[in-house]
Amino acid sequence: MLNKSCLSTIRLTYPSLTAVERRVADYILANGEEVVLMPIADLAKNAGVAKSAVVRCAKSLGFEGYAELKIALTSELSKNKQLNYAPYIDPDDTPDDILDKIFAANIKTLHDTADKLNRDIYRKTVDALASAEHIYVYGIGASAVFASELQYRLMSLGMYALAVTDIAAMKISTLNIRPGDVAVGISSSGRTIATIDALSLAKTQGAATVAITGVPDSQICRAVDYPIELWPDEIQYPIEAISSRIAQLSVIDALTVSVSAKDYKKTLGRRKKINEFIESTIRCAKR
Repeated sequence: MLNKSCLSTIRLTYPSLTAVERRVADYILANGEEVVLMPIADLAKNAGVAKSAVVRCAKSLGFEGYAELKIALTSELSKNKQLNYAPYIDPDDTPDDILDKIFAANIKTLHDTADKLNRDIYRKTVDALASAEHIYVYGIGASAVFASELQYRLMSLGMYALAVTDIAAMKISTLNIRPGDVAVGISSSGRTIATIDALSLAKTQGAATVAITGVPDSQICRAVDYPIELWPDEIQYPIEAISSRIAQLSVIDALTVSVSAKDYKKTLGRRKKINEFIESTIRCAKR
């Protein structure tokens, strides 16, 4: 079964398309509802390109040809309607309209990511984390928050985890990495050079490497053993969207819960101790 979005893929891979392919992509993005019923000759004419350019564009997007692209487009548009998803924010939207659109976009991101996530890579990542001696988590800027979150969750499971969110410390930390360790890099853009460099160095030290990113087939994906690719919505916001971050947090949640399930009894015991620590801290604070 075809499991690939058309519009999402266009937006995520747009920078790598040729100028002619972008003309095809622009027309599809602006006229998706019409394209699903449009012969290739009509699309080529309307976009001002040759039919061969339409085929090349389809293949650059990962489809076998124009027919497969239309099938994916039809499926995606149908799904968007079911999720009440509208890929734009209008200046005349009311706060209620914007709330509905933002929530629909976030739901779509989670839905698409769950659909398209490479489950084999996900399972191998869980196994690598569960058996790791030490886990190093890299992230800077907005991704630093998620690096710290993953560190905390892994520590709660009794694992050695270190979040490194300083650029200089990233490279230095790789000197301590040994075979049997795991290095995880988090980058929404997939282009964070400092994180990619740290992962590459960790790999040369013998660590298994993982990336969590909002851009499939990005630079960071090609640098690691296990790329976990998210599929953020293509909604156009006047400010930076957070849908990919919601997907990042959900993946972190799924990974750590999956790791914890490998020794469920131990996890429950640690959870009880952590709750006791928290209660003790609260009692001391009230004195």
